[in-house]
Amino acid sequence: MVLSRDEIINRCDKAGPQDLVSHIPYGNSVLKLSDSVAVKFGSGVTKYEASSQEKAYQILDHCIVRVPKVYDFFEDGRGRGYLVMQFMAGETQETFTDPSQLDALSQVLDHFATRKSEKPGPLGGGPSSALLFGESDPPTFETIEDIERWFNIRHLVTGATLSLQGSELVLCHLDLFPRNILWLSDQPPCVLDWASAGYFPRIFEACSQLIRTRLEQSGGVLQIPIPECDKGRVSLILKAWGNAQRFHFTRAEGRYVKEDTSALLAEYPGPLPSPPHAPILYTPPDLPS
Repeated sequence: MVLSRDEIINRCDKAGPQDLVSHIPYGNSVLKLSDSVAVKFGSGVTKYEASSQEKAYQILDHCIVRVPKVYDFFEDGRGRGYLVMQFMAGETQETFTDPSQLDALSQVLDHFATRKSEKPGPLGGGPSSALLFGESDPPTFETIEDIERWFNIRHLVTGATLSLQGSELVLCHLDLFPRNILWLSDQPPCVLDWASAGYFPRIFEACSQLIRTRLEQSGGVLQIPIPECDKGRVSLILKAWGNAQRFHFTRAEGRYVKEDTSALLAEYPGPLPSPPHAPILYTPPDLPS
């Protein structure tokens, strides 16, 4: 059965919660269209995510990790995106305790690290929308120096400078959590949701796990070890992320308190700015767009 784009939109419009494979209230949803085809749709589904997933399918070894093949992407007139892809029949799990599963996931992460780039940024191009870079104004990075500048502007630790020089830019998923791991029968694990994936220093995968684990009060896929020599960099990255949540940094606007991230940041001690009682004008230099 081949559906037209209009037919897919109509199916999605009529689908109730009971018809959906997955659903986030006021967010993106996945609808099974046939035994071999599914569609992910919502205002947060973009052409960049579709491009990232398509490239992941092309560059990764399917004997180590499965990625649903992308068939089509389009948008309707209401600002919703539709990512039509291969339907993979499997199950997600809340936790992983089976040694064979843990070993398989370790192999997946190691395999990701073999895919490298000279230029940082999302696998499918466009701005970096990963949670690690805040929830507004996604930045666009052209060089490793752009990434350093983004974090150094935001960590606000006097006298400290984050340096990522010498770090290889490897494929990072940046949202590798149980809900995005599909376990298939007699096959390698299938990794879903490639919206955040890109080429970054490998330490970013560990930072992403720390942030998401605390926010969702749930465990990550793996406890990624952080070498002693990287703990200082992790501290600055997490402080910058916390400030990006608490304040709004732009060239022309002020910054303001957004939410309390003290619980996470307390694990990485160091001076933090006191929240202002009113917006304070802050114009950072050369902020990546």
